[in-house]
Amino acid sequence: MGIRAPYDFPEASDGPMPIRITDGSGDWNGSGLPTPVADAPSFFKLTAAGAETIYFYLDYNGHKHYRLININVKADTSVTLAVALQWLVDETWGEKYAYSMSLTGTQALGGVTTAYPFFEDVPPGTKVRLAITTGGACDVSVNAMGRYY
Repeated sequence: MGIRAPYDFPEASDGPMPIRITDGSGDWNGSGLPTPVADAPSFFKLTAAGAETIYFYLDYNGHKHYRLININVKADTSVTLAVALQWLVDETWGEKYAYSMSLTGTQALGGVTTAYPFFEDVPPGTKVRLAITTGGACDVSVNAMGRYY
């Protein structure tokens, strides 16, 4: 499945739109990407083989300024999830605690849980990722919405 229309970005967005999900090098059109979710436009998933931390990179090459509006997370099985928004500063990943979520297995399986930031502005070139620690094997789907400037 190829990249869908939400990744053909305009210069700026008047309303919310998906923030690019990339791999750790900033590639948004390669084989290292999370898998698109067929029935949920702009959601992407990764598989955790067991209790581990998986990473979703948000517009990792930082091609433009964007404002992060919300982050949506869902698992396909009843496992606990700990979600952290992280920025790379001085070569060290640091957590933005306002966006931390801890989900029970019931919440992860039964809902699409949203962390509402306080409109987090992300300057061009900033390295940002979601670190999701799973309590066991599962598929985790993620969507991040925002505005590009």
